[in-house]
Order: sequence, then C-alpha cells, then structure tokens
Amino acid sequence: MDATTVLISLLGGVSLLLWGLRMVNTGVTRAFGRELGKILNFSLKNRINSFFGGLGVTMLLQSSTATALLTASFAGRGLVTASAGIAVMLGADVGTTLVAQILTFDLSWLAPVLLFIGFVRHSTAKSTRAKNLGRIMLGLGMMLTSLKLLVAASEPIRDSSVAQYVFSSLTGEPVLTVLLGAILTFAAHSSLATVLFILTLAATGGVPMDVALAMILGANLGGALPPVLATMNADAASRRPPLGNLICRLTAVVFVLPFLHLIEPELSRFAQDPARQIVNFHTFFNFGLAAVFIFFTGPLGRLTHAIVPDKTVTDNLAPIPIHLDRAALESPQLAIANAVRDTLRLGDVMEKMFRDYKVAFEKNDPVILQRVRDADNSIKEFNAGIKSYLTELGRESLEDEDERRCTEIMTFTTNMENIGNIVVLNMAELLERSSSDQVVFSEEDIADHHRLFDLLLTSLKLSFTVFLTQDEQQAAQLVRNKQILREQERTAVNAHLTRLRQGPAMDEVSSALHLGLLSDLRRINSLISSIAYPLLERKSKLKEFGNKSDSKKKDKSKKKKSRDQLH
Repeated sequence: MDATTVLISLLGGVSLLLWGLRMVNTGVTRAFGRELGKILNFSLKNRINSFFGGLGVTMLLQSSTATALLTASFAGRGLVTASAGIAVMLGADVGTTLVAQILTFDLSWLAPVLLFIGFVRHSTAKSTRAKNLGRIMLGLGMMLTSLKLLVAASEPIRDSSVAQYVFSSLTGEPVLTVLLGAILTFAAHSSLATVLFILTLAATGGVPMDVALAMILGANLGGALPPVLATMNADAASRRPPLGNLICRLTAVVFVLPFLHLIEPELSRFAQDPARQIVNFHTFFNFGLAAVFIFFTGPLGRLTHAIVPDKTVTDNLAPIPIHLDRAALESPQLAIANAVRDTLRLGDVMEKMFRDYKVAFEKNDPVILQRVRDADNSIKEFNAGIKSYLTELGRESLEDEDERRCTEIMTFTTNMENIGNIVVLNMAELLERSSSDQVVFSEEDIADHHRLFDLLLTSLKLSFTVFLTQDEQQAAQLVRNKQILREQERTAVNAHLTRLRQGPAMDEVSSALHLGLLSDLRRINSLISSIAYPLLERKSKLKEFGNKSDSKKKDKSKKKKSRDQLH
C-alpha cells in the first residue's frame, strides 16, 4: 500500500471517528441536554459533587469541550463560581479518560449492531427524542467502526521508512512532540479522538513509546484550548472555568514532561500491550491532575478572577450582542441560554432608552434625545443578531420545549424593536415638534405623563423578569399592571377632554400631542405585556385570571346599578 493510500485511509478513519463523536454529542445534548444541565446544576453544591457531576456528564457527552461550554453557561448566569467550575472541568478530564479506557477494549462486534439498531430507530421514530437516541447509537457504531479502520490503515506505517524517520526524529524532542499533539487536538476539537488515534498507531508498533506519551500530554493540553477560545468574547464569569482548566493542564504537563523517561518503564508493570500502557498513562495523568488540583480550586478561582476581572458596568452594557457564540450552537440549551443573556442586555438598553426619553421630555434636551435614537439602533442590532442566531440553531431538530423557547425569544425581541420604533418614530418626533412649536403642557398633563411613564417602566422591568423566570404569578401581575395602566390612561384622556371642554382657550397643538403621547404609551404597554399571555395559557391561569377580572367588573356593575336605583 503506497503512502497516499495510507494517508487517505487514515484521514477517512479520523473523519469517521470525529463525525461519530459529534453525532453522540449532539444526540445526547438534544435528547437529554436539559436533564444533563439539571444534573450538573444539582451537583454544584461543593467541589467533590462538582467533580463527579463533570465526570458523569462528560462520559455521556463524550466531550469535555461540551461540558466546558455547559459549565461556562452556568457560570455566566451566576449559578457556578469559578472554583466549582474548575472542579467540574477536572471531573470532565477524568471522564474522557474513562471513555478512552472503555473504547480500547475489542468492541468491534458491537459496531454493526449499533449501526443497524441506530438506523432503524432514527428512520422510524416519531418523536425528536427517539430520533436522537437513534443518532446516539449511530454515532457509537461509527466510532467503533472508525477505530477498526484506523488500525487497518496504520498497519503499513510500521514498515514505512518515511514514517519511521518522522517518528524517530521526534524522539528526544518532547516539547516539540507535545506541541504537535496539542495542535492535532485543537484542530480536531477532541482530545478523545487524538488519544484514540495515537492508540491505534501505537498498537501497530509504528510510534515509539516516548513519542506516544508526549503526544498524550499534548492531547491533554490541546483539549483545554477550544473552550477557552469559544468563550473568548463571553463575560468574565463564563471565561474563568475553562481558563482555570487550562492552567491546571499546562502546569501538570510542564511538571510531568521532564520525567517521561522515568514513567515509561513503570507503565509496563501494569500492562505489556503498548496501547494499554498509553491509555493507562492518560488515565493516571488525569486522575493525578484531579487528585492534586481538587484541593486548590479556591486559589485557582481567585487566580482566574485576577486574570479575568469583572467588567465595568459600562462594558457590561455595551450596546452590542456579546454572548451569541456560534460554537455553542452544538448544544441547543447552551445556545438558548446565550440568546436569553443577550436579550436581558437588550432590556438594559431598553430601560435606559425610556429613562433618557423621560429626561429629554422634561428638559427638552436634543442631546439626550439623540441617545434615545442611538439606543434604538442598538436594539435593532440585538434583535437581528438574536434572530439570526436562533434561526441558525433551528436548522437542526429541536425538542418541542426548546423550539417553543426559541419562538418566544424571537417574538419578545421583535416586540422590543417595535417598541423602539414607537419611541423613535412617534414619541421622539412628538417631542421635537413640541420643542419647535414651543408647546407648553398643562401641569395636569405633565403629571399624567410622569405617572404613566413610571407605570410603564415598572411593567418593562417586570416583563424581563417574566421572560427569564417564566413565573406565572409574575406574569399575572404583569397583566394586572397592563390593566392598571390602561385605566390610568383612560382616566387621563377623559380628564384632559373635560379640561378641553371647560377651557376653550386650551392649545389645540398641545392637546393633540398629549393625546398622541398617551396613545403611544398604551400601545407600548400592550407590547410589553404580551410576554405574559402564552405563559399564563400554558399554565392554564389566563382563563381563571380572566374570570376573576370579569367577576370584578360584574360586581362593579351591580354596585353601580344599585346606587342608580337608590338615587
């Protein structure tokens, strides 16, 4: 077999291995991602629980990178401290070694069974979860098949003079070999795939033991890089656990590397098979890493805080999306969490927009009014970015709940953009017209403006709370706030019309602008409150709430009728 054929066979085997890993990872995250998130969240009470939580989740996902991104998501929402996140990552490192140990056993007989059952399951299943179970079995079957292909393809390497020259030139160059292993792992985005590839090469005797061990160290180092780069643009809390994991692995590699020549003979005491020696070294390395650094997660957490300090409030409110990481699209739950985080930042921009408009209205300040227009541009950018991000996520099959949440997020951000349009196209123009025409509002009208503005701001903040927590009581309160504001708006309009009838000399331009502003605030109030109705309908509370509202109206009507009869 010539070198070109060997290379193509190796590339094909590695590609099948990576695709199988991806299918298992996506299948597990789509079928059980929410449950895995709950398990991981539940295990974050102390560092030991965090360690075992990371280990278990990684064994299911077969990807420490996926676990790292999931942990980063929890950290970004304030649910995971840096020290607990590092403990999770230590468990994830051990989890990949246990998967590697399992896959080194001869399971080739299982590959066709998994492929057949997975294909039938995926083709005939009706539900999304059942299809993803088929995807998981197909992925496992592909992984086992790829290992067999890699062993067959690497056989000629043992007798290849070129390959022997390349590998022999790496002997005595441990630093260069570690870097090569790290680069290969980073390119594959999977330390497990690199370790399995090295094992297949070592099984045929094509790679010297010292080179293989150094490449294992490189695989461990390179496996920590993708989560660090994937969270590079995220907030400080999300970046700390992956960074802490990188510091642990780098420290361990630097410490172990000079002693490889002493470790190599000791491995033969546990197993004579070269592949088994290598996978045992991989396991010992990660268990030792966890055993040492599990006691230093606190200082490591403080170190990551010093390296990645919290951003200032100004940076945190930067009016552009910063959490829409494309790498997180592999996990629907993580991607949705990222979209939610940027939606909440949109809420900060929206709230500041309203406060600026209120100040501009009171002071008639065109500079502050320009800030309102700038905020509207930011809101449009948020909406476009979030919508594009979730649309890209929607190209893959989603669980019904995830699909509903995506629709809810996009609807909510679209409503926020519509509110911005009302503020800029209607209310800002109204303010400029009142300034150019030197309109003076009555004290009663100004009082109505302030009261309705305050009610609207309260509802706006509550709407984002409902959006985040999905709490039905908060949703019911939001609907009540909507009704209160509508009643206040109706009262203000009636009072203004009464004053208009009693004072014919009242400025007609001022009256028109005042009524227009009240109408805009009512429309904004309806858009703000719309987030509550789907939630109440799902919780079967809207009908009950409506019945209570109707009964109150009937009671008022009866009381009014009774009073009329008495009179």
